[in-house]
Amino acid sequence: MKEDMSEDILIKYILGETTAVEAREVKAWTAVSSANAQKLEEIKIILEASSRLAQVSPLGETEAWEKFKQNRELANREPNKVIPIRTGSNWLRIAAAILLLIGGGWGAFYLYNGQKGTTQEWVNLKATDKVLTDTLPDGSIVHVNKNSSIAYNNDFKARRIVKLTGEAFFNIKHNAAVPFTVHVNGINIADVGTAFNVKSKLHNTEIIVESGIVSVSNNNNNAVQLHARQMISIKPGDKVFKVERSDDLLYNYYVSNTFIANKTPLWRLVDVLNEAYNADIKIENSTLRNTPITVTIRLQDSLTNILALIKETTPGMQVDEAGKTTIIK
Repeated sequence: MKEDMSEDILIKYILGETTAVEAREVKAWTAVSSANAQKLEEIKIILEASSRLAQVSPLGETEAWEKFKQNRELANREPNKVIPIRTGSNWLRIAAAILLLIGGGWGAFYLYNGQKGTTQEWVNLKATDKVLTDTLPDGSIVHVNKNSSIAYNNDFKARRIVKLTGEAFFNIKHNAAVPFTVHVNGINIADVGTAFNVKSKLHNTEIIVESGIVSVSNNNNNAVQLHARQMISIKPGDKVFKVERSDDLLYNYYVSNTFIANKTPLWRLVDVLNEAYNADIKIENSTLRNTPITVTIRLQDSLTNILALIKETTPGMQVDEAGKTTIIK
């Protein structure tokens, strides 16, 4: 076994271009010491960064790598010209600095800070007191509900990954070659050409499919497919995914600006109104909780008018105010 391994062989190994003999040599070499394994990982990180940089660079990938090696040698001879970056390896510090110098002219910066996955930059979209609607780089449309946020990688057209906190409605532009995936609470939601709503609350995850199909999975190898008008509610520790039918039209009120209750239990309508208006509505009469309500309400209507309209649908219902709390009895 070779005591040292050439960078060219290591690069070929990372790209999957080694022969079977060379691949075995690299595996044996990395198994000898953690330093060897770290060097392979460092080259992989720099190569990946160079590859992304090449997407906006006038150089081809091979030419860019050769240019990088030349600049690295120059940096070794003239260390005073290297921008210091804190990493665990002198070689990697120089490499990151060279990438910074080369990439600066193209407006792209890929830095390594010693933690796996941190070379990826993310674009954040956050909604506070208003719903945020935006078009993602691939043409997909997302509605981010109040007090929610998403983050997507900045090379989104090549790798469509979204991280969600809170609630959002996705209308996906399908691309079979580049799957669209949402990550939330350890759950992976992969688009198969669809529009769907995802809600995360207290580590519970609710997914409702409006059209098309989504694939839902987690790290415990649980996986199901949801079709239009199907939903799933997942709690931490759930070992089995239970798919249910969804006839509820209230989930996307913040997208349609309309509450559509169609024989909807009163408790469900009250839950959504409390969320939408930051209200405190309580049902004191337990026999009213499952009363079916059929009504269409505009989001811009006042809560007072909405409650009056609901009252008209159910004879005998009373609505009283007790400070900031509204009591239905």
